This record gives sequence, structure tokens and C-alpha cells, in this order.
Amino acid sequence: MSVERPHIVIPPNGVRYAFSVKSQGGKPNHPQDVPNREANRQRILKELRGVIAQAQRLDDVDQTRIPMTVKAGTAWGVARSVPGRRNDVLSSVGFGRGARLNVALHSDTLASFEAAAERYISYDDGARRPVNFDFFEARSKLAITGVADLWASDQPLPEDGDPIRWEIWVPRAAEARFREVLVNLDLRSGRSIRFGQVRVLSVEATLEELELLARSGAISQLRPASSLVSELIHIPQGVQAAAVQAAAGRITVAGEDAPAVCLLDTGVRSAHPLLAGSFDTVASVNDGNGEDWHGHGTKMAGLALFDDLPGLVTGGTANLTIRLESVKVQLPAGIDDERLPAERLKVAVNLVEDEDERVRTFCLAMSAPGEGADGGVAALSSELDKLAAEVGWERLFCVAAGNVEPPFLFDDYLALNETTGLLTPAQSWNSLTVAACTDLATVPGTHAPLAPSGDLSPWSRTSCAWERSHKPPMKPDVVFEGGNQMYDIVSNDLSNYADLCLLTTNSELTAPLSLTGMTSAATASVAGMCARLQGEYPSLWPETIRGLIAHSSEHTPAMLARARAAVTPTKSFEAALLERYGYGRPNLARAMQNAEDSLTFITQGSLLPLRSNVAGTGTILGYMRRHELPWHQAVLEELDDVEAELRITLSYFVEPNPGAALRGDYDLYASHGFDFDVKRPDESDDEAVARINGSHASATRSSAPTLRWTFGSMERGGPLRDGRKGCLKHDRLTMPAGDLARVSSIMVFPRKGWWGGDVERAEQQARYSLTVGIRTPEADIYTEIATEIAAEIEI
Repeated sequence: MSVERPHIVIPPNGVRYAFSVKSQGGKPNHPQDVPNREANRQRILKELRGVIAQAQRLDDVDQTRIPMTVKAGTAWGVARSVPGRRNDVLSSVGFGRGARLNVALHSDTLASFEAAAERYISYDDGARRPVNFDFFEARSKLAITGVADLWASDQPLPEDGDPIRWEIWVPRAAEARFREVLVNLDLRSGRSIRFGQVRVLSVEATLEELELLARSGAISQLRPASSLVSELIHIPQGVQAAAVQAAAGRITVAGEDAPAVCLLDTGVRSAHPLLAGSFDTVASVNDGNGEDWHGHGTKMAGLALFDDLPGLVTGGTANLTIRLESVKVQLPAGIDDERLPAERLKVAVNLVEDEDERVRTFCLAMSAPGEGADGGVAALSSELDKLAAEVGWERLFCVAAGNVEPPFLFDDYLALNETTGLLTPAQSWNSLTVAACTDLATVPGTHAPLAPSGDLSPWSRTSCAWERSHKPPMKPDVVFEGGNQMYDIVSNDLSNYADLCLLTTNSELTAPLSLTGMTSAATASVAGMCARLQGEYPSLWPETIRGLIAHSSEHTPAMLARARAAVTPTKSFEAALLERYGYGRPNLARAMQNAEDSLTFITQGSLLPLRSNVAGTGTILGYMRRHELPWHQAVLEELDDVEAELRITLSYFVEPNPGAALRGDYDLYASHGFDFDVKRPDESDDEAVARINGSHASATRSSAPTLRWTFGSMERGGPLRDGRKGCLKHDRLTMPAGDLARVSSIMVFPRKGWWGGDVERAEQQARYSLTVGIRTPEADIYTEIATEIAAEIEI
């Protein structure tokens, strides 16, 4: 498309301030008081002695790593403050009454437990609670660890005696012990995936052998070894091969240096007439043939490459601006590959980057159901976060939200959308997660569309059912067309219908066109949008491209109505909207350029989230920056009471630490955080900074009223100490243009993550992208404002 009014890219500007969090108080969260502490103490110590005695009777248990599980005794859960410095908390699994803590216990720890127990019963109400008090007060139950205690999947634990492949998480410090036990049991593992202090291995073993492995005191958690899954809609399509051959002659392919969509999928049919001229790398992670064995990858290729394939086939032309790459990461049955999907993904990324250094968007339009659907930490999502955050590389991943498994009944699709959580790797913080909506609703008169136009696709999952105690990011990020179904008005029978699906390329060249849909189709389409943006704005970072997609998105009336109907005393309208639709449906034209009545500017910068304390022995929060907005007040003031909209999108990538989340420190999965606020009308710069920043003083206190954001600070990130809503943050303000003229600056400030515990990270810069847009319905603000500042900045 021809860009007439491009976005304005400006260098970071404004004043930098040392930052600290303002005190906000808060109530402690403790278990309810135990009526008889002495009896509780005696029971816990008795169970501990029993665990140690049982371990001493077992020849294969290392007495320095006795596997012990602490199980919840009440709905409060478990406390992770286990007495004894030599004990290693391996993992925290489940919540409430189902919570359990897996610990590698040192046999010499009994004295530490007894001392902590004495402090527990000696505690005087009203005084400061002693260390380990909550561990006893939680009334937990202690026992030797078994496989069921380590099981961290929502799938049932396999019970048969046949060997199966398991995904085993091991602390780095215990990996040598674990491999020693593997050798003793004559078992072997594949290569490990590394995440900081955690290793993830694939091991084939029987359940009985796994029980022996559990005695190693080296396993943090177990899952079924996951595999990638794609789901298709198969509907015959009678389009003639001749029409495709004719359409191929009307395609102008992009140059060899154009941005690409790299499909991480089932391979592609690279000889397809509509695709052949656009493919560069076509490979496989097992050094085999990169051709499509399944059909899914070729379908995704057509959706990513063409924004109007039906128009092309029926006589139109296509002037392409992007290219394609493909690496087969999902292998057909019968190929022996013991690597986990996360390892194959890493191999695929390295393969294409070794081949070509071009700008690309990676498209992973598949899910890994074996890794869970509750928003918790998983190997595949963590690997995506690690690859995206790797210093020196520019990587953007688009991933699918996951599909509802058919068949389902006519009257339960709404419930299924909301009770089936987004599948791994949709919880990846750094990826652009895409769910499916639909505008396809034209059906025969005897039928009706299952989903109304503009609402969620019947195939799409949501994060409504995610376990929020995992503190996952708010997902999905956006929704896009994924198709619909129809039902018979008389019988309510469901059926597929060609007009409710998406036309795309097919791997069978005798029938070169096919139909598809679901969240994978939506993901491929959005990946193509990202690549087109990269071509138009080659200086933009992956963080910024992701931000522009969210920035351009809108919610339809159907989405807003469904979210309003879902409001409950514990669920806000904003939360109901975001966990179903994210920020809405992106608009490529809006993401690419401005209309006359809008202006978008982009800043790409960096800050120190952390700095060293005065003694140099620890870290404190780093710096905030106040960005001056470049628009000229007079232009907006002339509009006076005309309603104007301000949009702000903050996008950054985090370095993952799945090991922290594994132990229950969910706030420490992300390396750091950023958030934003604005200077309110009738507020001075000093007042605005002091309102947010505990390290800045102002002679006067702000009295400016609170602004009414569309989503608000709670859904954007929560209180200042709570940065667990993810690393893509977007919000909107609607106000009279005259008031917006006085919103003259935006403040970006940091939050702590796991970097806060690492002194070496104290001086590490972190990138962020800030996209800011204004829109007014009655004036050409782009021409007036852009021309005044164009000479000073990059356009």
C-alpha cells in the first residue's frame, strides 16, 4: 500500500529522574490462626521425622537431597518459608487446597525445624512474626515425594506400564545427581533446554521407573512430553488449477531483501504456483525434506503472503512486499526425534538466521496442549521469550491462542470459548498472541451463523479460565479473522460452510486452493501484517511492530456487548474484554499510516530499570523518563470542546526466569517491568513526576482529578509494585481537545523483576518502545502538526 501520511519516529527526549516506588501500604496475607499451636508443632515434627526415617531405609535416596512434599492442610495453601538453609525448594505446584511444595531436604535439617518450631509456639500475638511462622501456621502435611506430587499438567497422570516420554524439569545444581540416577536406571535423556538455573529434559521411562527417579530429590516438576498440534477445517473446494496458474502470472513478487514471514510449521509445498516465487529458505529441523507432509504449513503460507487471495484468483493483481521462509518443526509420525518442541524451535530459528540476516516475523501457528492451558510457566513459551529477548537479535514471534477441540454442541460454544484456556505457548510474554474473531456470517436461509458478526470465532479459546495465581500476562493481545460455523435453524445441527472459511493455498497441487480457519489462520494473517510493517518502517524494532499492531486495534460492538454481559462482582468490564479479545482487531491501514484526522509518533529508547544501592551490595529501582509530547498546543486548543482520543502503547521484551515461577515466585518470571502515566491537565511537570515517583519532591501537591482511562492502571499493570500484566501495555483517553492540549508529557517508569536480585544487572539498559497517537473527528491535524516538526525528526 502507498503510505502518504507516515508515522513520525522521534529520538528519545525529555528529562530522566532517579526513581523509587511511592509507599502504598497494604495488608499482610497470612493463614488463619491455629487454635492449638503446640499440637500443630508436634504433628509437623513427627511427620518430618517420619520422612527422614523412611528415606534412611531407602538405599537409593541421597541423604542430602531427601525428596519431601509439603501439602496444603487448608484452603490457604502452603508457605514457601521452609526452615533450614540447606534445603532446596524445587517447585510450587497448584493453589489453595491443591497446593504442594516439593523440597530437597537435607537430613541434618531436623535441628533447624525444631528451632523454628520453638519460635513458632513462643510467638506472642501482636509482635512481629518470626521467620518460618507461616510454614507451621499453614498446617501443612509432610510426606516423601512421589510422581503424583511432581505432576504439573492438567492432563491425567498416565497409569499404564508402557514406557512413555516425559518432560522433566531439573534445577541446574541438581542436574549431575539426576543424570547419575538416569545411568543407574539405564535410562537416557535427550539434550536439555536451558533457562538460567533450570534444565528441561526429555526422558522415556515407565511410571515405575519414574517413581525411582523421583527419589533423586532432583526433579522440580513433571509434564507429559509435549508435541505441536495444528487443527484444520477440511472442506472440498472446486477451484480449477487453471485459474491459479493464471493468477500466478498476475503476481509481482517482492525483492530478495524484503522482510519475510518465517513459518515454523509442518513444512510447505514450495512449488505451489502462487508461492514459488516468494520462497527463500525451505528447510527442516531434522535435516530432512522441508516439503509439507500435513498441509497446514502451506495453508498458513497463503494467508501470510496474500492479504486478498480471493481477489487475486478472480482476476485481480498482487504486488507483494514480503517474502516467505519455512522450517519444518512439526515432524510426521515415524520420525524418531526425542527433542522437545522448544529445542526444535531454537534449532529452526538459528537455521534461518544462519542462512539470511534479513528482517523477519516468525509465525508459530500451532499449540502444545501437553504443556497446559492454565497460563502457567512452560518450556515452549519460555523458549520464545528467551529467543525474543536475546541481546543482539531482532526477533518477533506471532503465536496462536489455540483452538477449541471439535465437535461441540450448538448451545455451548460460548461456554467452551470461556472455559478452555489459551494453549501454550500463548502465555509467552514477548510474543504477539493472536486469537480468532469473525465477520463471516452470510449463510443459507435455512441456517444461522453460530457466532454473530464481529464476535469471537467459535474455534477460539480465551484466558477467562487461566489460573490467575500464576500471574500470567494479559492475553490474547489481538484477535483476527478465523472463520465461523453455522447451524440448522430447525435441528440445531452444526456444519461447516465455505463462505464461513478463509481461502488459501493447498499442498495438493491438483486442487491448489483450499479452505481453512481457526486461530492458526488468524495468526498467519497477523504475521503477514507485521512483515508488511517491517518493510515500510525498517528502523522499527520488533517491540515497536508488536506495539503498532495493538495500537491499531479496535473492539467491535459485538465484543463490547459480550464483555458487558460477562461483568460480575469480581470481574470488571475491562478484564472481561481483554481476556477474550485483547486490544481488539488490528487494522493494517491504521497501523501503516495516519488519516488526516490522526497523528502517530513513535519513540524507541532505553532506561536502566535498576541501579546499585549506595553500598554497592544490592539493587534499587533505576530511572524514569518524562517524554515531551511533540504536538503544538495551539492546534488542539483551537478545537476546544471537540472530543479527541489519545492512545498510548508501551512495548518491551523481558528476559524470562521460569525457574522462579517454578518455585512459586511468579512475580519474578520477568526480568523487569515498565509502565506509563501522563501529566494531567492543570498539573505541573514537578507535580506529575512527584505523584508517581517516591524519589522526587514537588513544592506543591497535585490536585488534578484522576483521568478516566479506557482500561485503567489496574488492568494495564496493577499497583506500582505489581507488574504482572505483561510487557505490552496499551490504553486510551477520550477528552476535549482543549484539555488534551495540556497533557504535554508521558512518563515511563520501571518495576522490579528477577534482575532485582542480581547485582550484575544493576547497570543493564532495557529497551522500550512508546507509540502515541491522537485522533480528532473534525480536523486535519496531521498536516498542521507533522509539517512543523518534520524538519527536526526522522519520518
